[in-house]
Amino acid sequence: MKYLLLTLISFGFLSFSACGYKEGVSTAAAKSYFYFTGFSSTDKSVKVSIDGGEKFSVEPSRDNQYAIKPGKHLVEVYRDGELKVQREVYVGDGIAKEIEVR
Repeated sequence: MKYLLLTLISFGFLSFSACGYKEGVSTAAAKSYFYFTGFSSTDKSVKVSIDGGEKFSVEPSRDNQYAIKPGKHLVEVYRDGELKVQREVYVGDGIAKEIEVR
């Protein structure tokens, strides 16, 4: 009787401990990056719009990367209010794409 009771208690503990086990593979969120080159860091007139969104200022350099979702994007770069670059770009997951402003 003792062995049966001990076996049932052991089986109960094993059953409940298995409930906390998580199965599966976790991955990081998919991200891609744009970075901008071809202009001076003192040039504050450069603004960027991605997919027709609100314009924002950017800093030139590979070290200043802007995270986006992977896929196709319309990138528009303005300098002094004038459209300088309009490009449709496809970026894959984990890719950093350079956009050169001239």
